[in-house]
Parts: sequence; structure tokens; C-alpha cells
Amino acid sequence: MIPRAHISPPALNEGTEHQFLQKLRGRFLNVNNGRLARAVEGLAPRQQALLNLLALLFHINHPLLPGYVSDCTPAGVSGYKPDALALAAARHLINDFSCSMGSVCQSQPIHGLFLMGSLGTLAQTAQSDMDVWVCLAPDLSNAAVSALRKKCRRLEAWATSQGCEAHFFLIDAQLRNDEGGEPRQRLLLDEFYRTAIWLAGRTPMWWWVPVQEEARYAEFACGLLTAGMIDRDQTIDLGHLAHIAPGEFLGAGLWQLFKGIESPYKSLLKLLLIEVYASEHPQVNCLSLVFKQRVYDNQLDLDEMDPYVVVYRRIERYLKGRGELQRLELVRRSLYLKVGHKLSNGEAGMLWQRRLLKHLTREWGWDEEYLAMLDNRSQWPAQQVSHERRALARELSVSYRSLRQFARDEQAPAL
Repeated sequence: MIPRAHISPPALNEGTEHQFLQKLRGRFLNVNNGRLARAVEGLAPRQQALLNLLALLFHINHPLLPGYVSDCTPAGVSGYKPDALALAAARHLINDFSCSMGSVCQSQPIHGLFLMGSLGTLAQTAQSDMDVWVCLAPDLSNAAVSALRKKCRRLEAWATSQGCEAHFFLIDAQLRNDEGGEPRQRLLLDEFYRTAIWLAGRTPMWWWVPVQEEARYAEFACGLLTAGMIDRDQTIDLGHLAHIAPGEFLGAGLWQLFKGIESPYKSLLKLLLIEVYASEHPQVNCLSLVFKQRVYDNQLDLDEMDPYVVVYRRIERYLKGRGELQRLELVRRSLYLKVGHKLSNGEAGMLWQRRLLKHLTREWGWDEEYLAMLDNRSQWPAQQVSHERRALARELSVSYRSLRQFARDEQAPAL
């Protein structure tokens, strides 16, 4: 058995290690289910139907279900059992549908389904799409992965026909993307751990490893499995965040510059977070680790754990510490405009979003006149639009130059 002290100090007061691990799982799922409920609340009926069907579509291979490719396409989500909502959605497509219809691989090669993106966050809007990570078993053949990739493209097309936008990404156990290539960066893994909404399948092994044990993640995780405290068939192991290679910061910054052409406000927030992380290197306190510690401490306030709020808080603390208040004001404006809920005219999304956004803008000292100015951005005169664009471009450039200097100092190539 693993000594209790190695699990987490609270374990000493919360019974056996196994009981504590079950409590932890319950806490993570509590946050997860709260975010999922928020996501569903903001979805149109057709989007809700698609979400209810997602796991079932990967669990059962049936020619009458959307996305069908062939009888040889792998199907089966680990540990998944369709609930009433999934069955009702399937029967809307196939009148006499039952779980015995279609095929399921005994190995259940789909290890996990997770929602990424803005769903369930302050930034969710009626236009938000669904980004879904489909985590695969590591032993799937190239032909099997190819069939699943084709299924994902067909599901995307079907979603479009239903008035929804969905994107599916095949992820293997080494965090390689569905195009092959290099392992995904730790910075993306950081975003995954603190923002992803678990839909079905195995839950992350990362949940069970305390923050103070992150540096010996593999050893600790192995100990849990060896002791039988965690069932190997119920977890998915995507790795740790004990170390981020210096080159990743510049590479990620360059990617955000490219993305900034299309989404400057979102890219500015992400680029500045990377700048914050680089300033802390090599002892980077990733937001995902802060998220995990909150769960271990049973601090589960959904507003304070909102992915956009926590990014803002970290950037705010960094810029205030440097006395860069002009940059901070641009960050606040970027967050508000990225979120896209107009407080001055009642277009503020769901009730909880409006409440949270009002709290932030009052904290910033914004008055109704300033909010109205931002909300009427489409009516801005050309000079004001030009000034805003220059400010964004300048800030993106300043942040990227900071990362480039960091990479030079660390003599690190971009990955």
C-alpha cells in the first residue's frame, strides 16, 4: 500500500486512501457536471440532442445511425451505458432502436470523450461550436484509426445538416493528434485538464495525483495501480505537467499570433497567459495545477473556476505586479469583447453569465456609458476601429517579443 501521507494531507482525516480517492472523483465530477449543466442550458434543442447522442454514436456501430462508415469501424466507449436521454435521441432517428442493435467491440477502443472549447464557460454563446476530443486505445491499427477519422468527418457533416457545428479530434494515448505528427504540447494539455468536460469513458489518471506529486507523476500513478487503489480499465493517462520545455512557449506564442488574425481578443488572452507562464519558468504554476488543488481542497465554486475567469485572474495579477495598468485595461476589454455578451442592452446570455460578467465589470469600475460604447462596437467610427486594431497588434507584438527573448535566454528552439 502507498503511505497515506503520499496521497494528500486531507487523507489523514478523511478515512482510508480508497475512500479519499472516491471523494476526489466525486469532487471532480461535481465540477464537471456543473459545467456540463451550464453548457446544456445554453444549447438550442438540436444542439442538446446532438450532445445527448455523442457517446452513443461512438459506442454502437449501426448503419442507420449518423456517421456510419462500415461494419469494421471500431465502436465501444469504455464503461459506457446509454442513459434515457441518449436512448430517446436515438429513437428519434430509429423508431425501434435498442442497445442490442449494431455492434460494439469487446475491447471498447474509445477510451474517453471530452468537450473542449467555450461550452459551459462565460464565453458560451448561441454560436459556440462543439469541439470533442475522442481519446483512443493505444493499440488501434492504422486502418481502424482511418475508419474512425472518416466517421468523425461524416458526423461533422451530419451535425451541420442539423444546424449545429461540431469538430472531432482523434487523440491517442501519447496525445498525438489525428494527423499523426508530434506529441501535443504540454500547454495544450494544461488547457485540457482545466477546461475539458468529461462526457463518457474513462476519467483522467491525472485527477488522482496530488499537485505536490506532479514531479514524480509516473511513479505515483504506478503505485496507485499496483496497490489496486485505481482500476487501470477506468482511467486514461495523458501525462503530467511537472515540466514544460522552454521551446514550447515560443512555439505556442507563434501559433497564437497566427490565430490572432481571426480571433484577436481570444489570442491576446492566450498569448499573455503564455507570457505569464514563461515569466515563472522553470517553476511554472500552471492553471490546471491550481484547478486540481482547488478540487483537493474542496473549493468548487463554478464561477471562480470558470476557465475564462481564471485566465483573467492570473494575467491581472501578473500585470498589476509589473505596474502595467494600460495593458491590463486592454486585457479587460479583450475579455469582455471575446465573451460577447452585451450588458447594456440585455444580450448577456444565460442568467449566471450575466451575473458573473456584471460582477467583473463592476470590479473594474466600468459605468453604463463605457459598457454601451463597447456594446456598440459595430457602430464605431473608422478612427476608433483603427486605434483598437493598432492597440491589439501592438500588444500581440509586445507579448510575442517577450517570449522570443525568453527563448533566446533559454537557448531553446521552438517546438
